[in-house]
Amino acid sequence: MTREELFEKAKLLPATPGVYIMRNKSGRIIYVGKSKALKNRVSSYFAPSSDHRGKTKRMVESVNDFEVYFTLTELEALIQENQFIKQFQPRYNIKLKDGGGYPYIKLTNAEYPEFRIVYKRTAGNDKYFGPYSSHNVAKNILETVKKAFALPDCSKEFPKDIGKGRPCLNYHIGRCCAPCVKGNISASDYKALVLRAVSLLKGDGRNLISQLEHDMEVASEGLNFELAAKLRDCIYAVKKLNERQQIVCSPSVEADIIGIYADDLGSALSLLFVRNGAIIDRENFFFGADEIINSQNLVSFFQRYYELRGYIPKKIYIDFRLDEADNELFTDWLCDKAGFKVSVIFAERGDMRALTVRASENAKQLILHKRKSEDRKKDFLVSLASLLGLAVLPDRIEAYDVSHSAGEHTSCGMIVLEHGSFAKRKYRGFNIKTVDDGNDPAALEECMRRRFSHDNDESGWEYPDLMLIDGGEIQVKRVKSVLSEMGIDIAVFGMIKDEHHKTRTLTDGENEVSLISRQDAFVFIYKIQEEVHRYSLSLMDAKRRNAVKKSSLTEIKGIGAKKANELMLHFGTLAALKNATREELLQVKGITESVADAVIEYFGKEEQTQ
Repeated sequence: MTREELFEKAKLLPATPGVYIMRNKSGRIIYVGKSKALKNRVSSYFAPSSDHRGKTKRMVESVNDFEVYFTLTELEALIQENQFIKQFQPRYNIKLKDGGGYPYIKLTNAEYPEFRIVYKRTAGNDKYFGPYSSHNVAKNILETVKKAFALPDCSKEFPKDIGKGRPCLNYHIGRCCAPCVKGNISASDYKALVLRAVSLLKGDGRNLISQLEHDMEVASEGLNFELAAKLRDCIYAVKKLNERQQIVCSPSVEADIIGIYADDLGSALSLLFVRNGAIIDRENFFFGADEIINSQNLVSFFQRYYELRGYIPKKIYIDFRLDEADNELFTDWLCDKAGFKVSVIFAERGDMRALTVRASENAKQLILHKRKSEDRKKDFLVSLASLLGLAVLPDRIEAYDVSHSAGEHTSCGMIVLEHGSFAKRKYRGFNIKTVDDGNDPAALEECMRRRFSHDNDESGWEYPDLMLIDGGEIQVKRVKSVLSEMGIDIAVFGMIKDEHHKTRTLTDGENEVSLISRQDAFVFIYKIQEEVHRYSLSLMDAKRRNAVKKSSLTEIKGIGAKKANELMLHFGTLAALKNATREELLQVKGITESVADAVIEYFGKEEQTQ
């Protein structure tokens, strides 16, 4: 459709709430938005008088058609919009790329309370701290806390396991209070240690240090130097954690601070988590040049973010003026989700203003640093393209390697590099089905046909600018033959190893490119060859192990290859299958009572033999 046709179509829409979806000429969804008056919002994109700039202008010029979904309220439209953004990942919407959830440190409500890292808060009397920006952050904090107060770091349950078994090494080196040793520490003394750990996790490190220093002086005066030394180490650990938790405002403040930086090359968000007046953690997001930063898109992003995070503070300070209607809509959603009053504030003065400015400056410095790093990688890719005589910059590189065990369990691994860095989420493995005699070129041919059966527009399967094959002239020519037959033009090079199993040269099937004089290129290619070999070997090993498990199961009366496969798919591991009850076995497709009894009998005899 032309822009005039799109404008006429938009004018026919009702002025009611809903969601609109923009599509390009190929039908791909490139933008999703919501409005309380669809007619006004959608027609504003295509009106002759509209004067769009930057990313919005590029988006509008790409639109070939649109469709709408009507809702009863604007809040319902916001929820529907976010579902579409998560589902379709449109090019011009700012996206939340991490879908793994956020970790908490949980303290169980038990006689001997236990700290754990969890990803969901549940109803009950347990306490939660966080959420934290990543599992590693939560893990490091918890390890520091446990070390500071000599809390156990094992899987034992207390009081059930008191007096059972020997204490571990941590007890002997003074790093655990060892409730597992009968009479070593009472439940009340153990809880006192836990309460100190809670104070630290809450960010009340200043008062805790004063208390610990007082206790250390009392212990020294009482000539209890062993206890004094332990308290000294504890104070050091608390101060170390306090360095992470910078005191920035009143101890009563609990808020999220959001800073934003945007220019024509991209955008960044920096979030500071303030709890009890201290910054306990931070998180950063980066967005590409096409992702539009405006009031509406920010509200959609934050809605997805807080829904995933699962925790909402009472105040959110943002260094960006949201439109009044968007702010009201976002606040209503937050209050409904949290169950209490939440305020979204543009701070204009005082500590909060200083913090939002600090967050924005943090976002700016982070994205500028990121670009410098990317520029260095780009310079290297330019030199690599020149070395190999490539017509394009190798922004996406794919490498392949075939692995097998004496000709069996053949697998082919595909690893991906984007902008010079490994993109592990885009790795793919191919279980080779037509080759079982160790014929690597034939296995590569099957892999290529299956890999390029995926369309270039399919997410995760975009065509590479450069392909690297673990092998020489024969492998390269076989791959090139398949690509030529399929009408695909991609540069292909083989990675040839020397007698020390290190990459010596690259070959395009006819000519060789030496890497001896290019240390940077040698290291880069060597890392790729090692990584693709590691990945393909792991695929083959997993296939071999699975085959061994299945072959052992077929020894059981009544179980063939199909039922063995069903059992392994259902239970996941052989250990889980061995421990399965008769009732659990009967839940598997095709497993009768007699077969279930045969499985139990088989593993029972195996255990007796062992």
